[in-house]
Amino acid sequence: MRKYFIPYCGFFVVFLAIFCTPKAQPGISEDFNVSGIILPDEIECFAGETIELKVLRGRGPSLTDEVELSGEETCRMPVKEAEGNRFTFVLSEDLFSGNYRMSIVRGDRSRSVGRTRLIISTGIDIDPQDATVYGQVTARGKGIADVVVSDGVEVTQTDQDGIYRLPSQKKHGYVFVSVPSGYEPLANGILPCFHKQLRASATIAERQDFSLRAVEGQDNSTVLVMGDIHLARRTGDRTQFADFIRDVNAYTASRAGRRIYGLTLGDMVWDLYWKVNDYGFADYLRDANGIKDLMIYHTIGNHDHSMYYTGDFDTVKEYKRELAPTYYSFNVGKVHFIVLDDVECTNSEPDTDSKGNPCYKRTYVQNVVGEALAWLEKDLTYVPEDTPLVLAMHIPLYKNNAAGTYQMDQGVSRQLERLLEPWPEVHFFTAHTHKMYNVDKLSSQRIYEHNAGSVCGTWWWSGYETPGIHIGPDGSPGGYTVLDLEGTRLKWQYKATGFPVSHQFRSYDRNCIHITAAQYAPSATKVMQEKMDGKTGFWKTPSADNEVYVNVWNADPSWSVEVTENGVPLPGSLDRTALDPLHIIAYMAKRFNRNVEPSFETARTSHIYKFQARQATSTLQITVTDRFGNVYTETMERPKVFNTDTYQY
Repeated sequence: MRKYFIPYCGFFVVFLAIFCTPKAQPGISEDFNVSGIILPDEIECFAGETIELKVLRGRGPSLTDEVELSGEETCRMPVKEAEGNRFTFVLSEDLFSGNYRMSIVRGDRSRSVGRTRLIISTGIDIDPQDATVYGQVTARGKGIADVVVSDGVEVTQTDQDGIYRLPSQKKHGYVFVSVPSGYEPLANGILPCFHKQLRASATIAERQDFSLRAVEGQDNSTVLVMGDIHLARRTGDRTQFADFIRDVNAYTASRAGRRIYGLTLGDMVWDLYWKVNDYGFADYLRDANGIKDLMIYHTIGNHDHSMYYTGDFDTVKEYKRELAPTYYSFNVGKVHFIVLDDVECTNSEPDTDSKGNPCYKRTYVQNVVGEALAWLEKDLTYVPEDTPLVLAMHIPLYKNNAAGTYQMDQGVSRQLERLLEPWPEVHFFTAHTHKMYNVDKLSSQRIYEHNAGSVCGTWWWSGYETPGIHIGPDGSPGGYTVLDLEGTRLKWQYKATGFPVSHQFRSYDRNCIHITAAQYAPSATKVMQEKMDGKTGFWKTPSADNEVYVNVWNADPSWSVEVTENGVPLPGSLDRTALDPLHIIAYMAKRFNRNVEPSFETARTSHIYKFQARQATSTLQITVTDRFGNVYTETMERPKVFNTDTYQY
C-alpha cells in the first residue's frame, strides 16, 4: 500500500484539517460524529490504490461507512479499515484526475470532509531521456497518442503510450497540451486545466502529467466568444456583469445537450485598477465563476498586462499564473483554435498610480513577437491543411475601412498571413475597439476577421448612466458571439445581453430625433453644452425628410437590408458618417449633464443604413437577412418615439 503525498508546492506542504466537530445537519443524528479527518489539498495516487487518511482527533468513520468523492464523476467506496486515528479505502478505477468533494456516507446520511484534488497516475515509470519536462497525457488511465505538448518554445507530440518529452529551458514556467479533438481538459471553475506550472529549475527534469476526458458531440458544438469584459469594481460593473452571467447561463440552458465552450478576447480586467480598486484576476475569477457549466479559454489583452513592471515578459507573470499561457492552441471537433498575444508591452518610465503606488507609464505596441510566431509555425505543422482555423487576438489585424488595411505592423501582418496561407479558411476573432465590424478576405487571403464587440459596451458606462441601455460607442449592444461549429462549417450570430438572438438591429425615425445639449444636458455649463453640440453630428439639426436609419451591428457585405413602405422597396445605402443617436443620449449627454467630458465618444460606424421614406407616418417593414439566410424583421410604426425607454431591455 502506498500512502498519499502532496507534491512540493511553493514553500511547504499544506494540509486541510477539520479540528472541531461540525454542527449537526438536517437528517444527521449526533451519533454520526465524524470529525478531525486530515484531508490534503492534493492526493497523488494510482487507480485501484488503497488510500490511507488520518484522523487528528475526534471520531473517524466506521467499517460500515462509505467514502464518497463527487466531482467530474461521483463514486462511493466502502471503508476498508478503520483503526483509531486512521482509515483506508480503495480508490475506484472509475475516477480520474480532478477536483473532488469528499464525504463520509452512513446509510442515507453524509458528512462533508472537504475538497481535494486527485492526481491519478498510470504507474508508468518514464525515462526523461535528456528531457527537462516530461510526462504522460491520459484519459481514464490510458495514454493518448499524438497529443501536441509545448512549453511555449518547444513543441512535441505524445507517443503511442501518451508520453511526451521536452528539452525545455522553462522560460515561461509552464507546459501545456493542445487539447485534441474529442477530448476536454478537467476544469477548475470556468478555467480549463490544460497547462501546469513548472517549479523545478531549468536543469532539473520534472514530470507533469495531464488527464483529459473523452467526449462526444464536438463536431456540432458551440463556442461563445466574449470581447472586452473590463471588470474593475467601478461604474456598477460587477452588478451589470451579473446580468451578463444570467444571460449566458440562460442561453446555454436553452441549448441543453449541446457542447458549449467559451473564449474571451482579452481585457478581462483593467490594470489601472488592480491596486487602486483592489480588483484583479482572482476577483474576476470569483465573479466569472457564476457562469455555470462553461469552460472558458482566455486571450490576453493590453489591460491584462501589469503596469507595475517594465517591458513585456514580466508584465504578464500574473496573467500566466492566474489564467492561462499568453499563446496556445486547442481543438474542438474539426476546428483548430489558436490564441495569440498581439500586445507587446513597452513600459519603462516610472510613475505612480492614483493611490501613490510605484508603477510605470502604460505603453505598448501591437505586435506578435517573434517567439510566438516561431511557436505558431511549429504548432501548425501538426494541423492538417483541410482544417478550419480560428485565431483569437485582442487587437484587430485589419482596420475598419473598405480595403481592410493592416492595423498591425505590415511586416508582422504579412508574416502571419503567410503562415496561414495553406489553410482554406481562417477566422480571426478580435476585440479592443468596443465596436463591431467584419473584414471579409476569404477570396484573397482566405481570412475573415470578426472585430466582435464587447461584453462591457462602453466600459459599463452606458448601463451605469442609463440602466437597460448597454451599448458600445458604435451603438452595438454589449454581448457575445455565438459561433456554431458544424463539422468544418462555421456559422455565427451576435447575442446581445438581455435580448433574444433575433435582436440583430435597431431602427431610428429621423423625423423624431433632434439632439441638443439644451434638451439632453440642461444642467451642463454653457461651455460643456457647446462641446456636446459639437459631438452629436447631424442629429443636432431637426429634420422632416422622412429618413429612417437602421443600425445592423454584425452586418457584412453579404447581408441584405431592405425596407418597404406599403410593399414598395425604399432606396437605401450605408451611411459611414452616421453616429448612433442612442449612444449619444444614453451615455455622452448624461456625462455632459454632470459637467464631465465623456471619455468614450460616440463613434462613426460601418453598419448604419439610411433609407428614404415617402411619408412621415407610414408603417415600414424592415427585413434583414444575414449570410446564412437567417431573417430578422421589424414592423416599424411611425412616428417612432426616440427616447431611452423605447430601446431598453
